[in-house]
Amino acid sequence: MKRLFTLALLIGYLGWSLPAFATEPPFELPQKSEVLKIRSAIVETSKGKLFIELFPEEAPWHVANFKYLADKGFYRNLSFHFAQKDYLIQGGDPLGNGRGGPGHDLPAEFSGRNHTLGTVGMARKPDVDAQTGKRANPERRSNGSQFHILLADAPHMDGHYTVFGKVVGGLDTLKHLRAGDRIIKVTVFIRQGGR
Repeated sequence: MKRLFTLALLIGYLGWSLPAFATEPPFELPQKSEVLKIRSAIVETSKGKLFIELFPEEAPWHVANFKYLADKGFYRNLSFHFAQKDYLIQGGDPLGNGRGGPGHDLPAEFSGRNHTLGTVGMARKPDVDAQTGKRANPERRSNGSQFHILLADAPHMDGHYTVFGKVVGGLDTLKHLRAGDRIIKVTVFIRQGGR
C-alpha cells in the first residue's frame, strides 16, 4: 500500500499525482536513522527567509512529509491564507481558503513541546464538527500540507497540534508576514553523516 520513500520522491519529480481520496501518506516512513538526518529547512517568502530547525525525533511523519512536499515543489508560490496578529500565520493550502491539501493527511504526533513564538506546527480539522456536533477527526490527524507558525506564545495549543519545527532565524521576516504573502519555495536539508 505504501511506496518506498525514494520511489515517492521520484513520482513527485515525474509529476504524477495521487487520487483525491487518498488519506495515507504516499510514502513509507524511512528508517529512524534516515529520518533523524532531516534537521533543517528554509522557507523563502515574499518578505524574506525563515530558517527552521526540524524535530524528526518527535514528529517523524510530519518532518518526512515536509521534505517530501518540498522536494516536489508543492509549496512553490502558495500563499499564507490566514494570519491573526500576535497569534499565528498559516499557509500551505493549494486552494488558498483553508480547505485544501495534498490528498493525504498525517497521523497525530503530539509531544511535550510547548507552543511558543516561532513554533511550526501542522493544521488539523477540529475534533468536533461545529455544524453537526459530531466527531469529525477522532484520530486527530493533521492536514497533509497546511502548516502554521506562531507569532506569540500560545499555551492553549499545547497537546492539540503536532509541533514539527521552530523558526531559529528570520524572526524579523516572520513578524512582517501577512495574509496574502507568498511562499516562494521551501527547501528541506538532510544532514550528512551522524546526527
